[in-house]
Amino acid sequence: MFDKMFLQKILIPADGSASSLMAEEVAADIAKKTRATVTVLHVVPLTIYYAERDRTYSVPDKVTDDIMGVLTQNGEKILSGATALFDEEKVPVETELLKENDPSDSILEYSKHGFDLIVMGAHGENEKEPQTLGSVTKRVMMYAESPTLIIKKVSTLSNLLVCLDGSERSLRALGFAAKLAEKMAAKITLLNVQEHRLHKASPKVAKELGDRIFSKALETIGKVNVGIEKKLEVGVASHVIVQVAEKERHDLIVLGSRGLSSIKRFLLGSVTDDVTQKAKCSVLIVP
Repeated sequence: MFDKMFLQKILIPADGSASSLMAEEVAADIAKKTRATVTVLHVVPLTIYYAERDRTYSVPDKVTDDIMGVLTQNGEKILSGATALFDEEKVPVETELLKENDPSDSILEYSKHGFDLIVMGAHGENEKEPQTLGSVTKRVMMYAESPTLIIKKVSTLSNLLVCLDGSERSLRALGFAAKLAEKMAAKITLLNVQEHRLHKASPKVAKELGDRIFSKALETIGKVNVGIEKKLEVGVASHVIVQVAEKERHDLIVLGSRGLSSIKRFLLGSVTDDVTQKAKCSVLIVP
Protein backbone atom coordinates (compact mmCIF):
# COMPACT_ATOMS: atom_id res chain seq x y z
CA MET A 1 0.00 0.00 0.00
CA PHE A 2 2.92 2.33 0.78
CA ASP A 3 6.44 1.75 -0.50
CA LYS A 4 9.79 2.08 1.23
CA MET A 5 10.00 5.77 0.39
CA PHE A 6 7.35 6.53 3.00
CA LEU A 7 7.23 10.17 4.10
CA GLN A 8 9.86 11.99 2.09
CA LYS A 9 8.39 15.50 2.30
CA ILE A 10 6.44 17.13 5.13
CA LEU A 11 4.66 20.48 4.86
CA ILE A 12 4.19 22.61 7.98
CA PRO A 13 1.96 25.69 7.68
CA ALA A 14 3.16 28.09 10.39
CA ASP A 15 1.66 31.26 11.82
CA GLY A 16 3.66 31.72 15.01
CA SER A 17 0.85 30.59 17.31
CA ALA A 18 1.42 28.22 20.24
CA SER A 19 -0.50 25.58 18.29
CA SER A 20 1.75 26.07 15.28
CA LEU A 21 4.89 25.76 17.43
CA MET A 22 3.58 22.46 18.81
CA ALA A 23 3.10 21.24 15.24
CA GLU A 24 6.71 22.12 14.45
CA GLU A 25 7.96 20.12 17.47
CA VAL A 26 5.96 17.03 16.54
CA ALA A 27 6.93 17.35 12.87
CA ALA A 28 10.60 17.52 13.84
CA ASP A 29 10.27 14.24 15.72
CA ILE A 30 8.52 12.58 12.78
CA ALA A 31 11.07 13.92 10.30
CA LYS A 32 14.02 12.62 12.33
CA LYS A 33 12.55 9.13 12.51
CA THR A 34 11.43 8.97 8.87
CA ARG A 35 14.39 10.94 7.43
CA ALA A 36 11.96 13.29 5.75
CA THR A 37 12.67 16.86 4.71
CA VAL A 38 10.34 19.61 5.88
CA THR A 39 9.08 22.79 4.32
CA VAL A 40 7.71 25.48 6.61
CA LEU A 41 5.14 27.68 4.88
CA HIS A 42 3.89 31.06 6.08
CA VAL A 43 1.12 32.90 4.24
CA VAL A 44 0.69 36.67 4.51
CA PRO A 45 -2.86 37.61 3.44
CA LEU A 46 -2.89 40.33 0.78
CA THR A 47 -6.33 41.61 1.73
CA ILE A 48 -6.88 43.12 5.17
CA TYR A 49 -10.40 43.72 6.42
CA TYR A 50 -12.01 44.86 9.61
CA ALA A 51 -15.64 44.51 10.67
CA GLU A 52 -17.91 46.94 12.49
CA ARG A 53 -21.56 46.25 13.23
CA ASP A 54 -21.80 43.53 10.59
CA ARG A 55 -20.28 45.76 7.91
CA THR A 56 -16.90 45.00 6.34
CA TYR A 57 -14.47 47.68 5.19
CA SER A 58 -11.25 47.53 3.23
CA VAL A 59 -8.30 49.07 5.01
CA PRO A 60 -7.04 52.16 3.08
CA ASP A 61 -4.18 51.40 0.67
CA LYS A 62 -1.55 53.44 2.53
CA VAL A 63 -2.40 51.73 5.81
CA THR A 64 -2.49 48.37 4.01
CA ASP A 65 1.07 48.88 2.77
CA ASP A 66 2.23 49.69 6.28
CA ILE A 67 0.43 46.70 7.76
CA MET A 68 1.69 44.39 5.04
CA GLY A 69 5.25 45.46 5.79
CA VAL A 70 4.79 44.56 9.45
CA LEU A 71 3.09 41.26 8.58
CA THR A 72 5.86 40.35 6.15
CA GLN A 73 8.53 41.05 8.75
CA ASN A 74 6.60 38.97 11.26
CA GLY A 75 6.32 36.14 8.74
CA GLU A 76 10.06 36.20 8.13
CA LYS A 77 10.63 36.06 11.90
CA ILE A 78 8.30 33.04 12.17
CA LEU A 79 10.17 31.22 9.41
CA SER A 80 13.53 32.10 10.95
CA GLY A 81 12.43 30.65 14.30
CA ALA A 82 11.20 27.47 12.61
CA THR A 83 14.48 27.12 10.72
CA ALA A 84 16.42 27.38 13.98
CA LEU A 85 14.28 24.64 15.55
CA PHE A 86 14.78 22.20 12.68
CA ASP A 87 18.47 23.04 12.34
CA GLU A 88 18.92 22.22 16.02
CA GLU A 89 17.17 18.89 15.46
CA LYS A 90 19.34 18.30 12.36
CA VAL A 91 16.29 18.05 10.11
CA PRO A 92 16.65 19.36 6.52
CA VAL A 93 14.37 22.38 6.24
CA GLU A 94 13.23 24.82 3.57
CA THR A 95 10.98 27.83 4.05
CA GLU A 96 8.46 29.60 1.86
CA LEU A 97 6.70 32.93 2.42
CA LEU A 98 3.68 33.60 0.21
CA LYS A 99 1.48 36.66 -0.11
CA GLU A 100 -1.98 35.53 -1.11
CA ASN A 101 -5.62 36.41 -0.54
CA ASP A 102 -6.60 33.26 1.30
CA PRO A 103 -4.23 31.27 3.58
CA SER A 104 -6.18 28.02 3.36
CA ASP A 105 -6.29 28.11 -0.46
CA SER A 106 -2.56 28.82 -0.54
CA ILE A 107 -1.77 25.92 1.79
CA LEU A 108 -3.96 23.54 -0.21
CA GLU A 109 -2.41 24.56 -3.53
CA TYR A 110 1.16 24.44 -2.18
CA SER A 111 0.57 21.02 -0.61
CA LYS A 112 0.10 19.55 -4.09
CA HIS A 113 3.85 19.94 -4.74
CA GLY A 114 4.70 16.36 -3.81
CA PHE A 115 4.13 16.51 -0.04
CA ASP A 116 3.38 13.23 1.73
CA LEU A 117 2.07 14.76 4.95
CA ILE A 118 0.74 18.09 6.21
CA VAL A 119 1.36 18.84 9.89
CA MET A 120 -0.44 21.84 11.34
CA GLY A 121 -1.75 23.21 14.61
CA ALA A 122 -5.41 22.90 15.50
CA HIS A 123 -5.99 26.64 15.58
CA GLY A 124 -4.34 29.92 14.68
CA GLU A 125 -2.99 32.87 16.60
CA ASN A 126 -6.38 34.56 16.98
CA GLU A 127 -8.33 31.38 17.77
CA LYS A 128 -7.83 30.59 21.42
CA GLU A 129 -9.83 27.41 22.08
CA PRO A 130 -7.06 24.79 22.36
CA GLN A 131 -9.13 21.70 21.49
CA THR A 132 -11.30 23.07 18.69
CA LEU A 133 -10.31 23.64 15.08
CA GLY A 134 -9.58 27.01 13.55
CA SER A 135 -11.14 27.96 10.23
CA VAL A 136 -7.93 27.53 8.19
CA THR A 137 -7.13 24.16 9.73
CA LYS A 138 -10.65 22.89 9.17
CA ARG A 139 -10.68 23.89 5.51
CA VAL A 140 -7.29 22.33 4.86
CA MET A 141 -8.43 19.14 6.59
CA MET A 142 -11.53 18.94 4.41
CA TYR A 143 -9.89 19.57 1.06
CA ALA A 144 -6.29 18.34 1.35
CA GLU A 145 -5.17 15.58 -0.99
CA SER A 146 -2.37 14.59 1.40
CA PRO A 147 -2.76 13.04 4.86
CA THR A 148 -3.21 15.84 7.39
CA LEU A 149 -1.97 15.63 10.96
CA ILE A 150 -3.71 18.08 13.28
CA ILE A 151 -1.70 18.71 16.43
CA LYS A 152 -3.53 19.49 19.67
CA LYS A 153 -0.67 18.74 22.08
CA VAL A 154 2.98 17.80 21.90
CA SER A 155 3.48 14.04 22.17
CA THR A 156 5.73 11.27 20.88
CA LEU A 157 2.95 9.62 18.85
CA SER A 158 3.69 6.30 20.50
CA ASN A 159 0.13 5.07 21.15
CA LEU A 160 -2.11 5.19 18.06
CA LEU A 161 -5.85 4.57 17.90
CA VAL A 162 -6.89 3.56 14.37
CA CYS A 163 -10.61 3.64 13.65
CA LEU A 164 -12.00 0.98 11.32
CA ASP A 165 -15.46 0.64 9.78
CA GLY A 166 -14.65 -1.89 7.05
CA SER A 167 -14.48 0.72 4.28
CA GLU A 168 -11.59 1.18 1.87
CA ARG A 169 -10.91 4.62 3.30
CA SER A 170 -10.42 3.21 6.80
CA LEU A 171 -8.11 0.49 5.42
CA ARG A 172 -6.03 3.13 3.67
CA ALA A 173 -5.84 5.08 6.93
CA LEU A 174 -4.63 1.91 8.67
CA GLY A 175 -1.98 1.35 5.99
CA PHE A 176 -0.59 4.83 6.55
CA ALA A 177 -0.82 4.46 10.35
CA ALA A 178 1.04 1.12 10.28
CA LYS A 179 3.97 2.62 8.35
CA LEU A 180 4.04 5.63 10.66
CA ALA A 181 3.91 3.39 13.73
CA GLU A 182 6.89 1.37 12.45
CA LYS A 183 8.94 4.52 12.04
CA MET A 184 7.85 5.99 15.39
CA ALA A 185 8.22 2.69 17.33
CA ALA A 186 4.57 3.05 18.30
CA LYS A 187 1.84 0.58 19.13
CA ILE A 188 -1.59 0.48 17.50
CA THR A 189 -5.06 -0.24 18.81
CA LEU A 190 -7.63 -1.09 16.13
CA LEU A 191 -11.07 0.18 17.11
CA ASN A 192 -14.37 -0.84 15.55
CA VAL A 193 -17.59 0.64 16.92
CA GLN A 194 -20.84 -1.24 16.31
CA GLU A 195 -24.24 0.44 16.46
CA HIS A 196 -26.48 -0.21 19.44
CA ARG A 197 -29.26 -1.55 17.21
CA LEU A 198 -27.14 -4.29 15.68
CA HIS A 199 -25.63 -5.33 18.98
CA LYS A 200 -29.03 -5.38 20.67
CA ALA A 201 -30.57 -7.46 17.88
CA SER A 202 -27.73 -9.98 17.84
CA PRO A 203 -24.54 -9.60 19.90
CA LYS A 204 -23.12 -12.65 18.10
CA VAL A 205 -23.61 -11.12 14.65
CA ALA A 206 -22.12 -7.83 15.83
CA LYS A 207 -19.02 -9.60 17.13
CA GLU A 208 -18.67 -11.65 13.94
CA LEU A 209 -18.89 -8.48 11.86
CA GLY A 210 -16.25 -6.81 13.99
CA ASP A 211 -13.98 -9.84 13.73
CA ARG A 212 -14.31 -9.81 9.92
CA ILE A 213 -13.40 -6.15 9.82
CA PHE A 214 -10.30 -6.76 11.96
CA SER A 215 -9.28 -9.79 9.88
CA LYS A 216 -9.58 -7.89 6.62
CA ALA A 217 -7.59 -4.99 8.09
CA LEU A 218 -4.74 -7.20 9.27
CA GLU A 219 -4.70 -9.05 5.95
CA THR A 220 -4.52 -5.74 4.09
CA ILE A 221 -1.45 -4.41 5.89
CA GLY A 222 0.33 -7.76 6.02
CA LYS A 223 3.25 -8.35 8.36
CA VAL A 224 4.40 -5.21 10.16
CA ASN A 225 6.81 -4.71 13.03
CA VAL A 226 4.17 -3.09 15.23
CA GLY A 227 2.31 -4.20 18.33
CA ILE A 228 -1.39 -4.36 17.46
CA GLU A 229 -4.39 -4.75 19.75
CA LYS A 230 -8.07 -5.03 18.74
CA LYS A 231 -11.00 -3.37 20.46
CA LEU A 232 -14.70 -3.81 19.66
CA GLU A 233 -17.08 -1.29 21.22
CA VAL A 234 -20.79 -0.45 20.97
CA GLY A 235 -22.32 3.00 20.78
CA VAL A 236 -22.25 6.25 18.81
CA ALA A 237 -19.00 6.01 16.87
CA SER A 238 -17.68 9.54 17.33
CA HIS A 239 -18.46 9.58 21.06
CA VAL A 240 -16.89 6.18 21.66
CA ILE A 241 -13.73 7.04 19.70
CA VAL A 242 -13.15 10.21 21.72
CA GLN A 243 -13.88 8.43 25.01
CA VAL A 244 -11.57 5.49 24.25
CA ALA A 245 -8.77 7.82 23.14
CA GLU A 246 -9.00 9.80 26.38
CA LYS A 247 -9.47 6.84 28.72
CA GLU A 248 -6.60 4.81 27.25
CA ARG A 249 -4.35 7.86 26.77
CA HIS A 250 -3.86 7.55 23.05
CA ASP A 251 -1.83 10.42 21.65
CA LEU A 252 -3.10 10.08 18.08
CA ILE A 253 -6.42 9.12 16.50
CA VAL A 254 -6.22 7.99 12.86
CA LEU A 255 -9.27 8.13 10.59
CA GLY A 256 -10.02 8.01 6.89
CA SER A 257 -11.78 10.90 5.22
CA ARG A 258 -14.81 10.24 3.10
CA GLY A 259 -13.06 11.03 -0.18
CA LEU A 260 -15.97 12.98 -1.61
CA SER A 261 -16.03 14.84 -4.89
CA SER A 262 -14.97 18.48 -4.89
CA ILE A 263 -18.63 19.54 -4.96
CA LYS A 264 -19.45 17.59 -1.80
CA ARG A 265 -16.24 17.92 0.19
CA PHE A 266 -17.82 20.37 2.58
CA LEU A 267 -19.27 17.22 4.12
CA LEU A 268 -16.13 15.61 5.48
CA GLY A 269 -18.07 12.82 7.12
CA SER A 270 -19.93 13.21 10.41
CA VAL A 271 -17.76 10.79 12.42
CA THR A 272 -14.45 12.21 11.17
CA ASP A 273 -15.62 15.78 11.65
CA ASP A 274 -17.03 15.16 15.15
CA VAL A 275 -13.92 13.32 16.32
CA THR A 276 -11.57 15.96 14.95
CA GLN A 277 -13.52 18.71 16.68
CA LYS A 278 -13.95 16.99 20.05
CA ALA A 279 -10.80 14.92 20.55
CA LYS A 280 -8.27 16.22 23.06
CA CYS A 281 -5.37 14.41 21.39
CA SER A 282 -3.96 14.92 17.91
CA VAL A 283 -5.83 13.55 14.88
CA LEU A 284 -4.55 12.24 11.54
CA ILE A 285 -6.94 12.35 8.57
CA VAL A 286 -5.98 10.13 5.63
CA PRO A 287 -7.79 10.87 2.33
